[in-house]
Amino acid sequence: MERKPCGRHSQLASNDAAKITQCPCGTVHLHLSASGVSLRLSEEALKNVTRAMMTALDKVEEAEQAAIN
Repeated sequence: MERKPCGRHSQLASNDAAKITQCPCGTVHLHLSASGVSLRLSEEALKNVTRAMMTALDKVEEAEQAAIN
């Protein structure tokens, strides 16, 4: 069965790397520009993915800083 679109999305955030929107049903859509990959996430999944990415970014930045010093 084909899924019907939920309606007009509200833009939550956007930059050169990603665009994040939310449809009226609550689903969050994350589109990664470089790869063209799109994810559909619940609000809870968005929170968990964001926390994981923030932790990963902290570690990458720490490693970069350690390489400079």
